[in-house]
Amino acid sequence: MPRPLRLAVVLVAFALVVSGRPADAQTLIRDAEIESTLDRIANPILRAAALNPDIVDIYIVKDREMNAFVAGGNNIFLHTGLLRRLETIDQLRAVIAHEVGHITGGHLVRRNAALKGARGVAVLGMLGAAAAAIGGSPEAAVGIAAGSQSVARRNALAHNRAEEASADQAGLRFAAAAGSDPAAMLEVLRLFRGRDALRLSRMDPYLRTHPVWSERIALIEERASTLRRGDGSTPEDVYWHARMVAKLDGFLDEPRRVLRQTTADGSETATLARAVGNHRLPDVSSSLALADTLIAKRPDDPFYYELKGQFLLESGRAEPAAASYRRAVELAPFEPLILGGLGRALLNTNDASLLEEAREKLALSARIDGDNPGVLRDLALAEARLGNEGAAALATAERYALTGDFRDAERNAGRAVDLMPTGSPGWRRAQDVITLSRRAQK
Repeated sequence: MPRPLRLAVVLVAFALVVSGRPADAQTLIRDAEIESTLDRIANPILRAAALNPDIVDIYIVKDREMNAFVAGGNNIFLHTGLLRRLETIDQLRAVIAHEVGHITGGHLVRRNAALKGARGVAVLGMLGAAAAAIGGSPEAAVGIAAGSQSVARRNALAHNRAEEASADQAGLRFAAAAGSDPAAMLEVLRLFRGRDALRLSRMDPYLRTHPVWSERIALIEERASTLRRGDGSTPEDVYWHARMVAKLDGFLDEPRRVLRQTTADGSETATLARAVGNHRLPDVSSSLALADTLIAKRPDDPFYYELKGQFLLESGRAEPAAASYRRAVELAPFEPLILGGLGRALLNTNDASLLEEAREKLALSARIDGDNPGVLRDLALAEARLGNEGAAALATAERYALTGDFRDAERNAGRAVDLMPTGSPGWRRAQDVITLSRRAQK
């Protein structure tokens, strides 16, 4: 499937999982450092499952709920509430291994087939995907099942429980093969059981009388006892995991609470969280001073230069932001989100002599990672300022296709076709967007 339509399908599936209605879709977070850390943590699991890491995408959902799920194919969604709550890399790998178990087991495909006719395509998408989660055995589908006496739906829930157990067992094998401690999956499931214990009053009586968590935990205890306790997390893995959690805490927790909790802590991760907390107050001078402290500690770290660039750009200082992003690009020349940040900073300088460079960086970012509507928005702006109206219309069309707005995608792609030379690469891409958008609207 071409990239723009593929991500649009993923986003629609995600919207159904979290809300049942695309209009209520929750926020997906993009962050170069966090995505790099998740790749570092997930890749040993994917390799153990004989999956190419390049075909599995991990998305970060801004949501306090401790949850994770698979949707839209080989796409794993991890809630920020989960990333912040889990204490060890082995626990996080256990979650990812469970989701990979759903992928390798083909559960989503079979589940959709089994549920046909139950309540239509929308419910298929929501139940079929939401239940494919380590914390998403029937309890996650209570909103659908509550009050229902449908035999078909109860059979589907029983089927889902079997698949959860299957994914648990596969996940245990993958985690052990990757060098992780299999017992970490028990720790995670006990956390989920504790969470759901608080929801019993709202749960379908059928679900209350079926000891789903106890059954799963007992099976995992039995299997985990036969597997070797691994030690697959290097000190470097632990370091990057701690940085990820600190960064999430800094951006998602209440800023003054972040400062209170980290003031007496001189560690690097506490300094990172405090830098972000000061930025959000906003206390520009303190956040920049702390960013410089981090850079002095790790002068070849592209993510710290990127962070300083973000602080500067969001405080209205585009020129120094561009300088910081440039250094980050020098250190990580093919990191698409950093390239996009540099392009955005260059655009915000309003210096016409920098437009070509801005367009170059944004175009490279879009070529490496076509899943970023913000980069396509900035690329369209750069092309328009350079007088390339056809290229601007094409970037806008691709941005709308990414966000699932196929009507506007078709309209802008049609404009690009009219403006670009017939048969040129851009003209052909615009034709593809038109074709895909019309197909998606049927």
